[in-house]
Amino acid sequence: MTETISTAAVPTTDLEEQVKRRIDQIVSNDPQLAALLPEDSVTEAVNEPDLPLVEVIRRLLEGYGDRPALGQRAFEFVTGDDGATVIALKPEYTTVSYRELWERAEAIAAAWHEQGIRDGDFVAQLGFTSTDFASLDVAGLRLGTVSVPLQTGASLQQRNAILEETRPAVFAASIEYLDAAVDSVLATPSVRLLSVFDYHAEVDSQREALEAVRARLESAGRTIVVEALAEALTRGRDLPAAPLPSADPDALRLLIYTSGSTGTPKGAMYPQWLVANLWQKKWLTDDVIPSIGVNFMPMSHLAGRLTLMGTLSGGGTAYYIASSDLSTFFEDIALIRPSEVLFVPRVVEMVFQRFQAELDRSLAPGESNSEIAERIKVRIREEDFGGRVLSAGSGSAPLSPEMTEFMESLLQVPLRDGYGSTEAGGVWRDGVLQRPPVTDYKLVDVPELGYFTTDSPHPRGELRLKSETMFPGYYKRPETTADVFDDEGYYKTGDVVAELGPDHLKYLDRVKNVLKLAQGEFVAVSKLEAAYTGSPLVRQIFVYGNSERSFLLAVVVPTPEVLERYADSPDALKPLIQDSLQQVAKDAELQSYEIPRDFIVETVPFTVESGLLSDARKLLRPKLKDHYGERLEALYAELAESQNERLRQLAREAATRPVLETVTDAAAALLGASSSDLAPDVRFIDLGGDSLSALSYSELLRDIFEVDVPVGVINSVANDLAAIARHIEAQRTGTATQPTFASVHGKDATVITAGELTLDKFLDESLLKAAKDIQPVTADVKTVLVTGGNGWLGRWLVLDWLERLAPNGGKVYALIRGADAEAARARLDAVYESGDPKLSAHYRQLAQQSLEVIAGDFGDQDLGLSQEVWQKLAKDVDLIVHSGALVNHVLPYSQLFGPNVAGTAEIIKLAISERLKPVTYLSTVGIADQIPVTEFEEDSDVRVMSAERQINDGYANGYGNSKWAGEVLLREAHDLAGLPVRVFRSDMILAHSDYHGQLNVTDVFTRSIQSLLLTGVAPASFYELDADGNRQRAHYDGVPGDFTAASITAIGGVNVIDGYRSFDVFNPHHDGVSMDTFVDWLIDAGYKITRIDDYDQWLARFELALKGLPEQQRQQSVLPLLKMYEKPQPAIDGSALPTAEFSRAVHEAKVGDGGEIPHVTKELILKYASDIQLLGLV
Repeated sequence: MTETISTAAVPTTDLEEQVKRRIDQIVSNDPQLAALLPEDSVTEAVNEPDLPLVEVIRRLLEGYGDRPALGQRAFEFVTGDDGATVIALKPEYTTVSYRELWERAEAIAAAWHEQGIRDGDFVAQLGFTSTDFASLDVAGLRLGTVSVPLQTGASLQQRNAILEETRPAVFAASIEYLDAAVDSVLATPSVRLLSVFDYHAEVDSQREALEAVRARLESAGRTIVVEALAEALTRGRDLPAAPLPSADPDALRLLIYTSGSTGTPKGAMYPQWLVANLWQKKWLTDDVIPSIGVNFMPMSHLAGRLTLMGTLSGGGTAYYIASSDLSTFFEDIALIRPSEVLFVPRVVEMVFQRFQAELDRSLAPGESNSEIAERIKVRIREEDFGGRVLSAGSGSAPLSPEMTEFMESLLQVPLRDGYGSTEAGGVWRDGVLQRPPVTDYKLVDVPELGYFTTDSPHPRGELRLKSETMFPGYYKRPETTADVFDDEGYYKTGDVVAELGPDHLKYLDRVKNVLKLAQGEFVAVSKLEAAYTGSPLVRQIFVYGNSERSFLLAVVVPTPEVLERYADSPDALKPLIQDSLQQVAKDAELQSYEIPRDFIVETVPFTVESGLLSDARKLLRPKLKDHYGERLEALYAELAESQNERLRQLAREAATRPVLETVTDAAAALLGASSSDLAPDVRFIDLGGDSLSALSYSELLRDIFEVDVPVGVINSVANDLAAIARHIEAQRTGTATQPTFASVHGKDATVITAGELTLDKFLDESLLKAAKDIQPVTADVKTVLVTGGNGWLGRWLVLDWLERLAPNGGKVYALIRGADAEAARARLDAVYESGDPKLSAHYRQLAQQSLEVIAGDFGDQDLGLSQEVWQKLAKDVDLIVHSGALVNHVLPYSQLFGPNVAGTAEIIKLAISERLKPVTYLSTVGIADQIPVTEFEEDSDVRVMSAERQINDGYANGYGNSKWAGEVLLREAHDLAGLPVRVFRSDMILAHSDYHGQLNVTDVFTRSIQSLLLTGVAPASFYELDADGNRQRAHYDGVPGDFTAASITAIGGVNVIDGYRSFDVFNPHHDGVSMDTFVDWLIDAGYKITRIDDYDQWLARFELALKGLPEQQRQQSVLPLLKMYEKPQPAIDGSALPTAEFSRAVHEAKVGDGGEIPHVTKELILKYASDIQLLGLV
């Protein structure tokens, strides 16, 4: 078995002695470090009693004067082949001195003061930690403002709740998060100044983003000053100094918002005296060492501020990681060569993965694993970390003992374990209470969980404490503040600890019994235990986990009947229980991380007599942890080592093992299953895999086989593990010729261009050459191929074409994913079974006459068809309707490239084979998100209108880009061969106007109507009110599904013999029919819905009511998409995008009632209500 992390471990006490010797040795031979030793005179001056905060900072920054204070990665501006100027990082750092930092702060403070910002005003901050961020933060302290750092990962609703509470005058945002900032600024009337930092006007994309923000604010009627921080610096240097702020030690200067597990933002108040404490003292070490620190933790967390201010308080230099996603971490840290590093578990995992990957690559015959591992650790320590780390710590979440041991053996320094909180500051270090700042503590019994101060061998209970650095309370939350202090003034930490000795504590549990897993997910274990005891095989269950692991374990006591039945074959019992737990989780719609990965089968029940149950027959968690904890932790270690070894073995043996075996074993290793339980015909999605785990599986298979395996291939309903293996085999042998994201755009592309999407990268040269002379279809359309026919719009397109062609003996081919034609046909048939017998009978009659379902996949080469079927379609089909797509608003463009881009190329290949067949292509309004409204034209060339696209993690970025790329390829095909194309971009496709039960139950509109009916509350208006507080006219842009399909069929499929046209399938009417109108109609019809005047009050009550729904209704409600309603929408009466071409085409084709796009009617909305009831959604 390969050794992984335990080599060259040294006892901590020996490491401490080594470090003391190394400090003297390194400092004496390293001029940079020697110049950064703390100076006693500065330390004494800064720590003089009762100094005002500004004086503390001034003395510190002027005292260390010309020393380098902050280091930022150097860069240069480069212009690419496309003419765009971008930033290119250089292999070096530039620094700002302490004096320069103070001068920057003075200049910014003067500039802000000149703009009317005053002592006590609030400044919201949003961005990744950087020199600019530190500068504006110090400037705020110089001026006397209150910093409100916002978490970059928070939702818009959470941010806006904080802004509503604090009402900032200034919103400071980095260019990276500028769009998110403006979303909040538009909802925050108090903001007068938008300060943009980390901004470079020379970079085209940044300059354009800033210009777009200014235009957006102007169009919204907001008179806000938008100023780059560099402009404020320049302007402020020529202005008089701002007046000094109040010296009142209790004046508020910082709010750090924390949500805990409840999600309710609470702002911990930091007055001047408490902020001064952060600037005066280090926390994780008492060693006097020269400090070269690494900063990457957010300033919205206490740990990020402790890292920065701890370095500066000792006269050191704080260097910043260049990228917010930490992609440059190892490159940066090698340049920095830090002396101090504060790690978080995520970064420790990155280091370990780097070590493990190098170890796997370096295994050689004749050399022991421990020798290789030690050599690699030396290389990482000396080269990656620069060879002079003298102090290291871990914070923010517990680190497993294995990882602690690994890091200490790697860095050869003790890894300090820090525990603290936003409210109390630092509490203990390596389990030893820190006095100061802690002045007193006590443990309090938690009887409901079985923790008592009388426990043996160590007292256990909730930790409560007093501290010199205790916060005074939560901002504007007196009741919440009172609740976290007991009658004696001790702060209730909510953490259960064991007292191993005086001032020596160990973390055990949370009072509220909510467990935070390593990936940040919270799980309520008691809720899970209640669910799993519903299994017919489970008598009792104890769910176990810790914050160092990303999955759960359990102890399961089977029912007596099950134990008796399997008394002679106990090995057969565990798989049955596992299947049963999986079924319970599926029925309860639990998340994958809420399912125990493995468990211990216990044949002896938990009893009161055994001490595992309380008198009330409740689980005594401490006793259960004492009884089973060692075995469960051993199981964790076994599973981790087993997974690592399995993955290493897979990578080593991939070249010699059958591909299917490796694919199966990789899925088992990733999902924590047994390979023997996975048959070749099982699908990844049936194993509990979702789009994110499929993404992990995709990357794992790519690393093993060195070929791309898109998520679309993995999650296809037609693809089992054997099909995934066949895909890989085709890629490895070269029989698969489909391009990939990397081959078209470049592996790490963050910008994609229309010029990169040329047909010769997708299709054979001979085919493209022949296409120029191919004869077009000239006869009336008699045979149509429809893809995606079982989708929401696809079903109506299939039905509409059947209605057109069946009377004349025509034919509709429906390409549906499925293991075979029968399975594909069953999937299509099912979408017409909604409880409306008229629809079912109508479809079946037409299908019997004119429908042929073909099992295939537009994401596969040749659509996944045999050559015989392909040739038949190439010869027979007169028109292709491509409505199929992998619709996923989470996956990146690279993962959607195969089905949605290469898949469209396959459609083009069919269209230009044998005969030139017109193509109807279903795109999305989402392509407009990167095109300014003023430049968006309905029927213009998308290659010109949107010549390049950004790849980012914005909502549905990958999907919108993939549909744009499809449009580009179709334009290319039209230019090449005159391929007739009709593109339709839809927004909200509503329910069918006639057939009952036909709703798109997963779309936001259906969820919204259902949620309004379930909760019975609606806002006075879903839209912004006018100046007098009255409801405004607005418009909902939706088109019924049957009209959408009919118009696409009429415009895109009848008499289309040439040309390329694009249509925006929207509802353009200025009719005042809006969400508010829909609520009016529902109330008039007798549905009990109460309107709440205050929008925020409605939203809070609405969310609370949705969370209180039964599990199934909650999952089907709008709750997962509630971000859509974070704030009232702008009141726009009409469509935001042009629809003139679509309106004209509808009129000419005489679609619907008189050739007019229909309004949303009262009858349709009331049909929604009745259909929702018919489907059992309320």
